[in-house]
Amino acid sequence: MARIRLVPTEELTPGLRKIAKGAEAHKLNPAIFQAAGNLPGAYEAFWDFYGPLKLEGLLEQRLKELVRLKIADLNDCAT
Repeated sequence: MARIRLVPTEELTPGLRKIAKGAEAHKLNPAIFQAAGNLPGAYEAFWDFYGPLKLEGLLEQRLKELVRLKIADLNDCAT
């Protein structure tokens, strides 16, 4: 059972709905954006920074994720 309330998609702010729709093409989990609906302004500001790092650039998203996991492993971080 989720501990964070998932805001129904139709109740998300227009900005968050736009982010969620764009992320669908990259097969990101829609629950992330529903959880972000609890603090939409904060998440929208975060996404302005994080979105291009995650979805754009020279490296494929899959390779970026493998690098992230390797760094976490090297630093004994739980992922």
